[in-house]
Amino acid sequence: MVVRLVPLFGAWLAAYACAGCAGAHSPDGAARAGAGGSGDGSAGTTSAAGQGEAAGAPLAPATAELGVPGGADGLDFTPLADGTVLNLQTFGQGGTHVIVGVRCTSFGNRAFVSAIMHNDVTGVEVAEPPPARPQLLFCDDHGVCDLVPYLVHASGIAATDAEKDGLHVRLTATVKSESGLEAEGSREVVLSTADL
Repeated sequence: MVVRLVPLFGAWLAAYACAGCAGAHSPDGAARAGAGGSGDGSAGTTSAAGQGEAAGAPLAPATAELGVPGGADGLDFTPLADGTVLNLQTFGQGGTHVIVGVRCTSFGNRAFVSAIMHNDVTGVEVAEPPPARPQLLFCDDHGVCDLVPYLVHASGIAATDAEKDGLHVRLTATVKSESGLEAEGSREVVLSTADL
């Protein structure tokens, strides 16, 4: 067994030594020559999205925005304006939800998304907690990423016998990375029971 590993180790050692001949090395020992590096010793920075940027370029700020599903297939993001009416829905499960979308930047294609719905009349809050693992986001070529559709629980936002049609609530979505980067977006919306 040892006899078989020695040639492999020797080949790896030779390849590593040869890599040092090809170009400069960054401080962490990774070769910089080739498509990703210039070999001039300048170092790039990495944004929260994990994309390399030129030295000295500012990192894109982390943002989060609330929207609603749009487009023919309901998978496009349409920005949500204050005062928008959101229909409560049950999906046959007994609880009530609203369907929204979340758009974010600087988080890459995975992040923890959570939401809080705040009853402006009573102060009651209902939370949609973040999942155990980061959610997969759909990102475009510019690093803008969407989670559409996103269901937010509304059960308990008002007493069982209270009128929910026309209820004003503040909906806040929070996006957080595994490294702790965080952004939130908030909108005042109006609930409707038209679909119940």
